[in-house]
Amino acid sequence: MTRTKRVGFVVALVLLPHLSPLHAAQDTTAVDTAAVADTLPLASPVVAIKEAETPPGPLPPSGRYVFTRDSILWSDAHTLSDLLGQIPGVYIARAGFLGLPEYVNYAGRGGRALEIYWDGVRLEPLGNDSLFLDPARIPLTLLRRVDVEVRPAGLRVYVVSERHERLTPRSFIQVGSGDFSTAAFAGMFQHRWRSGFELVAAADFVGTDGASGPGRNDQAFDVFAKFGWHPSPRMGASYQIRRQDHDRDAANTQGGVVGVPERRGASTDILFAMYAGTRDDGLGLRVEGGVGISAWDPDEESTIPEQRVRRVYLETRYQTPNLTGSVRGILGDSRTLSGVEGRFGWVPVPGLVLFGDARREQHEGDRTSRTLHGGAALYHGPFSLVGEIEWAEAVQASALLADSAQRTIDRSVRLGLDTRVIASHVGLAQRDAFVPRPFADLPIAALDSSGAATYLIVDVRLQPLRPLTARAWYSDRLGGDDHSLQPPRHGRMALTFRSKYWRTFRSGTFDIKLEVALESWDNGIAGLNDVGTPIPLPAATFTEALIEFQIAGFTGFWNLRNAGNTQAQYVPGMPYPISAQTFGVKWVFAN
Repeated sequence: MTRTKRVGFVVALVLLPHLSPLHAAQDTTAVDTAAVADTLPLASPVVAIKEAETPPGPLPPSGRYVFTRDSILWSDAHTLSDLLGQIPGVYIARAGFLGLPEYVNYAGRGGRALEIYWDGVRLEPLGNDSLFLDPARIPLTLLRRVDVEVRPAGLRVYVVSERHERLTPRSFIQVGSGDFSTAAFAGMFQHRWRSGFELVAAADFVGTDGASGPGRNDQAFDVFAKFGWHPSPRMGASYQIRRQDHDRDAANTQGGVVGVPERRGASTDILFAMYAGTRDDGLGLRVEGGVGISAWDPDEESTIPEQRVRRVYLETRYQTPNLTGSVRGILGDSRTLSGVEGRFGWVPVPGLVLFGDARREQHEGDRTSRTLHGGAALYHGPFSLVGEIEWAEAVQASALLADSAQRTIDRSVRLGLDTRVIASHVGLAQRDAFVPRPFADLPIAALDSSGAATYLIVDVRLQPLRPLTARAWYSDRLGGDDHSLQPPRHGRMALTFRSKYWRTFRSGTFDIKLEVALESWDNGIAGLNDVGTPIPLPAATFTEALIEFQIAGFTGFWNLRNAGNTQAQYVPGMPYPISAQTFGVKWVFAN
């Protein structure tokens, strides 16, 4: 990124925007409503559902980004990795087309930067991802909501599985295709009974020949089922199971050597949870407990051994409109043997939010992880000022007995303005030195030790007219060392047109979305090769285009990746296709 482009990008940020974060003392969000996911008869009675398993307020301004069911369906994201690429400062290490790894890197922390909670229970990496999670393995069709909590040097992602709150059944069907013989099919059926029982059944299939060499094949098939009983908002229980069979051939680098190993086997996640509270609105005392089981079952050709992780948890929470406190205890049979974590949020006086959380875990091999995180926020009208600090002495990969804890202290401060027409946040993050472990499925032998560094992070959203929205984010290393797979200057901007906000058609009957997005970064480093030599990460610019339209419950979409036909790569050595398109249709209807 030249000086001229860099100045231009910063100027554009003054005029462009990004996502709408949560306000301080409430748990609401500005929804990019398309209503496509909720086109059910308004007369259909609403019944109780289990509340979203996300940290409740009070919350600091601009600290959490929320993707609702509608905004997920109306985005160009295929996987959870794509969705996280919209968070300021996130770099997605894409090894190629669909099916190949798309690891998330943030703040130069490698896999340590990302934690994913599925309905409140933290997911364990298994199979090829035994050290770190690959979010590309999580399809979006199974999700009702995604919350991303941004910390000074990491992300906590809370994915909320589908659930249904109306007595009218809801069905969803998606059929897609694209380049490289890509085929995608998804379907879901949801039903509720007056007695409180709930059924969700879903399947998601994606198959492609890939773009990393002739004859390379990838197939991932997910099945998901949830059975619940929610007689009232105060109590209930649920049992869910998700299984993914993944059959992926090895993908070669440009040099012809294996860059991404094959993946053959099935991963299974089971969660049983029960909850009870004192009030219908979620305030007061609430207790929840459950059992989570994650497993990897290799097929005969896989070199990855069978793996099992079992955990039980019990959480107690007390909440008022201005105060929340919770404590959770965890027991496990492998990797992490026990743990306790707590969280609080408090508004002592209007305009001030105090918040924090702590966690202590005991791992196999007599290792301990400890984390303390806290901060304060001042807010008045559309203005906010937030300061955070996080101290950690934590293990990166609990599955690796040789991995020991590293101590870090990270700080951040950000100033925010949030109105309907314009929203902007400017922040500084001071991040400690760290030695990240490499991602197992990428052709990078090691990630370079990252020294202390200070980053400027800016996001802006501008909506001068209801149909027109521009948004962007920009990250700039102001001082310190380069971080692997974290370009020193990196940004993304998008211009979106939505006809829904025109009153020509009845709301929810017709909608069209046109979007053009650009992602660009400066020269950086990707990591180290086998002999310890740095691997350059050349500067690049990628463009995307999306066309999507809706007529009642029917939606059609067309998405074009790398529309500028650049020969650049997200992961050096792993080609990224030019003008890679996907297209298809979606139906949402009541039976």
